[in-house]
Order: sequence, then C-alpha cells, then structure tokens
Amino acid sequence: MAAAAATTAPALALPQATSFAQAPSIAPVGGSLLLQLRRGPNSVDVVVEGTGVSPVLRQRQTASGWQGQLQLNQSTSLKVGPQTLTLPEAGLQRVSITGSGREFQLEVVPMPGAPASKPVVSADGRNLILRFSAPSELVSKTAAFNLNQPGSVPQTRYAPPLQPRAVAPPLGDMAVGTMLLRNRSYLNLNGPPVTMTLRNAPAKDALMALSQMGGYGFVYIEKDEATTSSGEQEKVSIAPVSVAFRAESYSKAVNAVLLASGLQGRVEGKLLMVGPSVMSKTLGTQLSKVYRLNQASAESAADYLASLGARITKVTSITNTVSSGQPQANQVAGAPQTQQTKEETITATETYGASMGPLRGLIGTTDSRLRTITLVGDSQLVAVAEGYLKQIDLRQRQVALSVKILDVTLSNDADISNSFAFRSGNSFIVNEAGNLVGSFGGFVPPTAEDVSRQNIPQDIAISEDGVESPPGVEVRGQTGEVRQGGGLSGPTFGGLKTGVRPNVGNNYPSNQFYDLVRATVQSSTTKVLASPTLILSENSEPLASGKAVAVGGSGSDAALNSASIGRPFANESFVTVGSQEIVSYTVQAGQNGAPNSCQPEFGTAGLTFGARVSRIDDNGFVTFSLSPQISGVVGTGVEISGCGTVNTLTTRRLDTGEVRVRDGQTLILTGVISDQDQAVVSKWPVLGDIPFIGQFFRSSSRNRDKRELVIMVSPRIIRDGDGGNFGYGYQAATSDARQFVSAPRGF
Repeated sequence: MAAAAATTAPALALPQATSFAQAPSIAPVGGSLLLQLRRGPNSVDVVVEGTGVSPVLRQRQTASGWQGQLQLNQSTSLKVGPQTLTLPEAGLQRVSITGSGREFQLEVVPMPGAPASKPVVSADGRNLILRFSAPSELVSKTAAFNLNQPGSVPQTRYAPPLQPRAVAPPLGDMAVGTMLLRNRSYLNLNGPPVTMTLRNAPAKDALMALSQMGGYGFVYIEKDEATTSSGEQEKVSIAPVSVAFRAESYSKAVNAVLLASGLQGRVEGKLLMVGPSVMSKTLGTQLSKVYRLNQASAESAADYLASLGARITKVTSITNTVSSGQPQANQVAGAPQTQQTKEETITATETYGASMGPLRGLIGTTDSRLRTITLVGDSQLVAVAEGYLKQIDLRQRQVALSVKILDVTLSNDADISNSFAFRSGNSFIVNEAGNLVGSFGGFVPPTAEDVSRQNIPQDIAISEDGVESPPGVEVRGQTGEVRQGGGLSGPTFGGLKTGVRPNVGNNYPSNQFYDLVRATVQSSTTKVLASPTLILSENSEPLASGKAVAVGGSGSDAALNSASIGRPFANESFVTVGSQEIVSYTVQAGQNGAPNSCQPEFGTAGLTFGARVSRIDDNGFVTFSLSPQISGVVGTGVEISGCGTVNTLTTRRLDTGEVRVRDGQTLILTGVISDQDQAVVSKWPVLGDIPFIGQFFRSSSRNRDKRELVIMVSPRIIRDGDGGNFGYGYQAATSDARQFVSAPRGF
C-alpha cells in the first residue's frame, strides 16, 4: 500500500445508477486481474488491473457497504486468487474481489460508523479505477510546546457529505423498449418484369393475371360474413384498381395491387392466397401458447394486444332482474304477497380487435382466474406478441412514504382581579371583579317582578300549606311575627302579609374595609407527534371492497368527508388515530306516544391522514398528494335535552395538490397556524381608567392560544431487484435480523 498520492489519467465517469455503463476504450487487455489500493490525500483508489477494453460495471449500495458486478469482454482469471485487502486509516475495513471467467464480484465494507460513499468510476483502457472519498491523511508534526500559551493539536473530524440539490429530471429520461418488426403484408415473390395498364379493373382479376404471369397458383378467400345488430349480413366491398406498370419488378407490382385494393396476401409454396382477412388463415401448422402473467392483468394485456391488431374473444355475462306485481309496502295488511322477482343470466362471446397493426391474424382469449392469456397463430406472430407481453408485464413501482406530523399548541392565560367591600352606616359599596354594586338604606329595592306580586319578592313560594322563603329574605306574617327564611307556616304565623329583602351590608361591621386580590398566570404546551410509514404502489385500479373513509363525522360535516382521501383504490392509504366523540344527534319523533329516539353522529378527535401516489418515475421522482387533519375537543360539552352531551371539535386540515419530490428528499409543509388572542376587561366608569389607581377598580383577563401544524414527508422508492431497504431485495444488516429472516416459518 502506498501512502503517497496517486495520479490517474482523466477518464469519463460511469453513471452511479444500477444500469450498465461503459468506460472508454484506449488499450487492449493486459493480462490477469489484480486488486490494489492507492491512498490519496482525500481519497483512496481501488484499482482492478487487467480489466482491458470496455469493462461493464453494475453497482449498488447495500446495508453493509458497496457492491459491484464486473463483466469483461473475454474470459480471464484472478492473478493471485480471491483477494481481500484492508486500509483502516482510510476508513476501509475490507475490500475484496472474487469470481472467474467474465464475471467478477467487488465488495467494499467501510469501518463501523463511517458511511459508504459512492465511488467515481473511471478507466484507462487497461485498469478499472474506483475512487472513494476518505478522511485526510494525518501529518506528523514535532514542535516544542510553549506552556505559557495554550495550543491544540489538529484532529481528524468526519463531516457528513452534503445532500444533492433538487434538480428537474432530464428531458427524455424514460424506459424504452425496442422491437424490430418484419412487414408481414409485403410478399417476396419471384417473377418476370411487369408491364401492365389497368383502369378501374376488379382487383381479383388483376391479381389472378399477375399470379399466372409469375407461375403462381391463385386462390381468393372470401371473408366470413359478420352479422350486424339488425340481423343483416355485412357485405365486404373491394375497391377497383387503376395501375400503370412499365418493366416493374414482379414483387412490387403484386404488392402495389394488394395495397391499392385493401386486400391481404399470403404465399404458401407456389400458391398465392388473397382475401380481406387471409392473414389469419394458413395451410400449415399454427402455434398455441398460454402465458401466465405476473404483474399485468389478463384483461389489460388482451386489450393491449387487441389494439395492435389481434382478435381477442371474451365471454361476458349479463344478468337481468325483472320484478312484477304489487310491492309489499303497498299491499293491504294480511293480503298474500303478489310481487315476483325473476333473474336471468345471458352468456355471450365478444370478439374485438383493431383492423390494422402488426398482430393481424393472431387470435387470443383470457382466463381471469389464473391471469392467463392464450394466443393462437403463426409462430412468428406469436413470438412478436410474446415480446410485447414481456415489455408490459413489469412490476409496478412502490414507494415508502415516511411521514412525520408535529402539532404544537402554546397556551398563555393571565387573569388579575381586585374585589373589595366598604360599609358606612346603611351604605354598602362592593367592587366584584370590576363590577360596581352599591346598596343604600335598610332594605334592597324591589324588582319589577316583585311589584307585580304586590311587593312580595318573587323568590318566595306561596302555597296552600304555607310559605317558603329562601334565606336572606325577611317576611312578616298577619299575626305580626317576623321571620328570616325557611319554612314560615304555622298557627302563630297566620299567613304572609308582606316580605322585603334587607340590606346585606347590615351583616358587616360599620366603617370597615375588606379587599380580595386574585392574580393567575397559566401557561401550557401541548405537542402531538405521529410518524406513520405508508407503503403504496402506483397501481390506480379500484379495490374489490374499497370504500371512501369519512373524516370528521357525518351529517353537517359531509362537505369535509367528500374531499378526503379514502381507500377505494390500490394507490391510496388512510390512517386514523384518536377517539370517537359525539358531535350531534339526529332526533326522530316518537309515534303513538312513544318517546323520541336519538341517533348519535360521531367525529374523530385526533389524527386522520390520507395519501395517494399518482406516479413513480424512472428517474427517481415521486408524485403524490396528502390530506392530513388534526382535530380536538373544545371546551365543555353541550347537553341536548332527552339525548345526551355533544362536543365541539376544532379542526385543522391541509389538502395538498399533486407534489413531486425526488427519492430520499424531504418535503416540509408548514404555515397552518391558528393564533387566537382574547382580552376581557371589566371596570368602574371613570375610576377604572385612572392610571395606577384604576387597577383597583377593574378586572382583566387575557387568553392567547397559538397552534401550528408541521408535516414532513420523505419518499423512498422500493427497489425490489436492486437490494433495497424493502421488498424482494431486502438484505438484513445485523446477524440477528439475518437469522430471523432465514429461519423456517412454522405455525
């Protein structure tokens, strides 16, 4: 291992994705493979000597480090057998190479705690060079320490690499599948040059004359007559042709007449068969294949092939329900039931397909139970259709949405009030939290209701058995007896004559001052954190039993429910965390004296979160939409007579449009802020406005609530075939996890 920096010739770096990439070619192959490490100032080079021209490298990041699949143009071998090197000071715990022939495996494992960076790949025509970033080399220094002046020795520090910037995807970056198709409608024929002039001649006669000229037999095959919806036979019309050939090649002349007439031609040996749909007919053998699809549905694959010219036959069932007679709800009580329901199922076959396309002449059918499609036709035609099926039967991409929802509530309440009372003689003045109350004289004046009761206070209950008076009210009986509150009946009392409210201040000593001060400051902080992870695919097909999820209750909140992301489709997911609270009642009046019935309607107090994935691009972008909502109970419940208590919910909700985020990046949604500031002041007129002194004649309270909702979403595309963190290519990072995954399953 060399500690000095190494210099390499500049070369084109290979792409860092999992697709194949080629290095530039400069020199021929130089021998067997040998693995070496070269230390640089801020990097370390993993050099594979002897790779030769145009090596192909496929690489991926794993939980344990970095792996590469190296493929060469010709077979070779390892010079010293499988190699394993180490360079701890550069952060490399193990670098190894194995394999033989044309394929070799590279693995780089970093030291514990150090990340595995992506290498810069280059080649010089003989060697393959992988440059990994590494900590700077330590430089030994010697010096005399100055004890009077403190100093420090430089230490190596690790700083995490900066994340790549969010950039728009390149134009045209898409998966492309290419197939080279032979023109099956063109006939390769051998014959003499053709000189012919025709005007509005029947195409059948022109083709017969040309076949005789070239020494071919001729057969015209009529098209099977189809029946229209009115029951009539559909006739096939052939357009006449007008041609003028002068020493034209025989093959071009025949194909030109076929093209002008709209007919199809087929050659079987020396026999020329012509007709409107002769491509689906043959004298030889045909090939039949049954394909069981893995990802695509049989119906969608059949529709795709039909659009390319194949004839697809399906079996359809139509169920008709007919009801006759009087409905049971309209019948007389006790009468026999006269309504009858009859169901009839009609099974029919349907054949469809485009009139043009490269698959004309191919027929097929499907089986939805086994997800199979059966194709019958010429072997070359079946092979073309098989190529199309391989290109569309691909895994639909999946994404793991890591969501963090933070709901912060800050509450600050401040209350201060002053209450006092003062008596002087028969005058009693009270300040109750900023409200002035004064009573002068021996009694309290009567109210308007008391006057209507002949000056008898309205809170005195009069009955045949006697008089009931609350405490604090002085009543006088007809016998002259005076009593204070409680039961006032009896023979000595006689009956109620009059009643008054005495001044309550008479109960307090005269010329005394009483004061009560209350001050409260209350602060509270509430934080709600939810961190669900949703795994969704881009499959937008409806679910067999999917149903939209209602959010925030029903009834009056139906407008909120209609815009929510539910679960009727496969590319949607919904999470609900919280408790069900009664938000309203539906009251139905009872019949024939029965009591009213109350039907409660519920709402969710907590978190509801919906997500929908629209698209996952090949270039690593995910398009999705979100619908988070947080609700909670406000205040105390309201009692509904005869039913129960209902609660009021406060709701904060954010419905996003379609957003596009790159794989691994984080989208932060904020700004959903609710700020409420309420101030209430009660004070005496004039006196409450005097500076400093006025605070003794007023009461103030201030309530401030601030709420903010923050949502962070990080999409991670699941790569099933590339050793991703999820899916089919999952690789456990710890020994316990590997043992759990490899353990046999049992019940």
